[in-house]
Amino acid sequence: MPSFLDRWRIPYLIVIAALTAFFAFQCLNLRVDQDNRSMDADNEIQALVEKEFEDLFQSGDSIILAIHKNDILDSHGKDLIQEIGFELQALEGVKQVISLADHNYSSASIFEGLLISKKRNTAGIHILLDDFSDNKKLQAHIIQEIQALAATYENEQVQCYITGLPLQKYEAGQLVLKDQKLFAPLSFLILGCVLFLITRQLSGLIFPLLISALSIVWTLGIYSFFGFSLNMITSLLPPVIMTLSVTTSIHIYLQWLQGSETDKKQRVAAAIKKLYRPCLFATLTTAIGFLSLLSSDTPAVRQFGLFTSIGVTISYFIGVSGLAVGLSFLKAPTLHPRKRKNLLTSSLKKISAFTVKHPGKIIFATIAIAAASFYGSQKVQNNTDLLRFLGPKNQLFQDSTFIDQNLTGVNCLELLISKSNHQAFAHIDELQQIADFQQSLSLLLHVKHSLSVIDLLEIKGEPLSGFPTHFPFAKVLQDSQLAPFITPDLITTRISLRISAIGSSTGAQLIDNIHSLAKKHLGDSFTIKEAGGFYRVISESDHLVASQIKSFAIALTLILLTIGIVFRSIRFMGLAIIPNIIPLLMSAAIMGFFSIDLSTGTAMIASVVIGIAVDDTIHYLSAFKKSFQGDCNAAIYTTTQSTGYALTATTLALSLGFWVAMFGSFQPTVYFALLSGLTMWFALACDLLVLPACLKLTFCTQGKNNPS
Repeated sequence: MPSFLDRWRIPYLIVIAALTAFFAFQCLNLRVDQDNRSMDADNEIQALVEKEFEDLFQSGDSIILAIHKNDILDSHGKDLIQEIGFELQALEGVKQVISLADHNYSSASIFEGLLISKKRNTAGIHILLDDFSDNKKLQAHIIQEIQALAATYENEQVQCYITGLPLQKYEAGQLVLKDQKLFAPLSFLILGCVLFLITRQLSGLIFPLLISALSIVWTLGIYSFFGFSLNMITSLLPPVIMTLSVTTSIHIYLQWLQGSETDKKQRVAAAIKKLYRPCLFATLTTAIGFLSLLSSDTPAVRQFGLFTSIGVTISYFIGVSGLAVGLSFLKAPTLHPRKRKNLLTSSLKKISAFTVKHPGKIIFATIAIAAASFYGSQKVQNNTDLLRFLGPKNQLFQDSTFIDQNLTGVNCLELLISKSNHQAFAHIDELQQIADFQQSLSLLLHVKHSLSVIDLLEIKGEPLSGFPTHFPFAKVLQDSQLAPFITPDLITTRISLRISAIGSSTGAQLIDNIHSLAKKHLGDSFTIKEAGGFYRVISESDHLVASQIKSFAIALTLILLTIGIVFRSIRFMGLAIIPNIIPLLMSAAIMGFFSIDLSTGTAMIASVVIGIAVDDTIHYLSAFKKSFQGDCNAAIYTTTQSTGYALTATTLALSLGFWVAMFGSFQPTVYFALLSGLTMWFALACDLLVLPACLKLTFCTQGKNNPS
């Protein structure tokens, strides 16, 4: 190391600067995922159904514009509906506009709950958009034009409300951009304060923050270079990487402060030599925790796991080499902060004494907490609610809530119905079965409106009741006006349901009820397939738990194997389980007792935090093994009071860094940040209390002279 610092530190800095410039340029091209497709889980079967639906009915995304006005069907209200409809239809990218004006302002019951409210004070305009999969900028532009158009008509008598899947995706993209502007500076500010508090040195603030900044720029540069776009999950990359990247820096910097060497390069070399291996293993376990997310079905989660692990790895190598180069320019300090008596050092001294004297009490309390936590964890429910993710203060949430309560359901569920023998619909009795099925669907809780080819026939003045029982229906169904709800070959028809604003848990119960009604009214003669954005949310939520359990199992297995290999001890591997599983149970209990749903964000906590929390365990066990000279009690005293200081410092930095995301715009990321930070503190408590107690009972009571 001294020879490297003598000969290569200037060339090293030049290379680092060149690479940083390259990755910074790549960051300029970083985009935001406007349609949030990366949030859709991989499901080949459902993807085929969605494609079938789009191919058969040419039905794209739609936006609902609700106009609220007392007596909306008076002459002024009718003119307003027609005028807004004309202006919307003139917008580029709008395929079709559907309103009461298209049906001569009919008050037929079929339009109630879709185009007009029961109280006749809210009218709905459905805006069907072109396919913008290849031009997200144009889609964003159209949404902005629709919002601006609605705003021009608002006054004291008229209020406009807008919702729809395209709007939700656009709003998510805007909020990601907003969060990015907040997360980075706030993370720098908080981490800067924490680092200065820990080290009491200006260099202790500058070097770790500089390494964090380089790690973020390099990671996001690689992310952009490979063509990925930020989404509501990967928007967490900057604060998470910034936070994780300081851990190696803090450990090495504190060791450098504590060193006794007077030569500055020898001081740096000694710190690096002592900690590069524990820090490497800690980085490895953290990376494993995030890499386990690659088993997720959701692309956004896989991207987050992969690039966070890349960022953590980058931060280790820059942290070790870059910090060594940076510190080599500084004069070796003469006083270490921990040598000053303060609240933390005195607390660590009391903790070490307590663990040595009362290991049994600690283990008993731990078992009790674990039991209570296990009970609470059973109350956790799997539920994804996209609107609630935005929060009640969000304008889209408020607009959607108004439309849901006063006009129609904000979610759309499509049912594709065909005969089991794949033959065309030809007789009225077949449609009568579907009509009976639709009628039963309309009575279900949370179903606000239903629409099918039967309703279109009624609008045309050709209700089913007007035809003989065995009337040859083929020619009637081949009318082009019915094309939106039955295919030209008459093989597949659809029922479109408007569903109220509910989460995936309630939605799954609704799907079960629909299947029961289908079996009752249609039997085995018909097949039903579900489609639409709302059904995707339900199906993905069902796979979420299994996917994350798999990720956690992979992470835990690999991490424990790594610990076993590193320490060459099955006993150490077993001891590492206890202080890392209990904190996760405690966080799960908090979710259960406080009704925090398991969603895309919160489901990542176990896999992510296990990799981070085990870092403290590795550092503690490594220090304990070095301190053990035949006296277990002395080794615990020494390890808790020395390594405990660095562990507390890194936990403080990590938790506050994660908690920055609590200021984010999405509820899942807020809960992810909150619970991850809390779990880190639970893990620290276990590493300073439970782990030493286990070591005491394992080694001190058996006369062991070698902790292995």
